[in-house]
Amino acid sequence: MGRPGYITVPILSVLAAIGYVYYTTVFLAIPAWLGLSTAAGLANAAVFTALAAACVATYAVAVSRDPGRVPSSFVPDVEDAGSPIHEIKRKSPWRCHLAKQH
Repeated sequence: MGRPGYITVPILSVLAAIGYVYYTTVFLAIPAWLGLSTAAGLANAAVFTALAAACVATYAVAVSRDPGRVPSSFVPDVEDAGSPIHEIKRKSPWRCHLAKQH
């Protein structure tokens, strides 16, 4: 785990994917479909640019902020039959293995 503030491979791959989709849409698809010199093409490019900028901005906030902590008053409901904790216990391969050892 790297120190905070470092750009990691997953972060770069998401930014590369957003950049690839942006480039192919604005510089390849829209000019072939409507042309960037038309009002409709320019409007589509402007809207997609705003959408891509919003994606990058919200991703930057999500990556750079602390996710927070679980409140100290939180206690999972282990009495509930549909609780994921019970499902994990039922499906665990170690349960059968450990039972055979005793």
